[in-house]
Amino acid sequence: MAQLTPQRFTVEEFPEQASWISKLFSPLNQITGDIVRAFSNSLSISDNLFQEIKEIAYKNTSSSFPLKFRTKFNSSPIGVIPIYLQNRTLGSYSTAQPWVVWAYQDGSVVISDISGLTASSDYTIKLLVIYG
Repeated sequence: MAQLTPQRFTVEEFPEQASWISKLFSPLNQITGDIVRAFSNSLSISDNLFQEIKEIAYKNTSSSFPLKFRTKFNSSPIGVIPIYLQNRTLGSYSTAQPWVVWAYQDGSVVISDISGLTASSDYTIKLLVIYG
């Protein structure tokens, strides 16, 4: 990707319009600077994208389900993807992709099952929740 090198607008470049153009340049220079910062590795999932990362700690037993959490946005997610999974009981990380069975109800994600995990182990899971 090419580097962005914006030029700041100055009143001196437009002497005939100096009386009104400074009011335009201040916000224009501000937004240009913000865009350059955003495209210089300042975009984040939490602040800029229509998705969120949720971390849940739980014990993998049938009585632990359903797991519920409120969503960041007032919109139904289109996907819930596990991106990190640690078995805290065994002190290991998952080498297989677990499958999350979920639904969206009343502003919350409700997880009814996570497959492929060791029974009665304590887990920490991070989920990427993507909205449409």
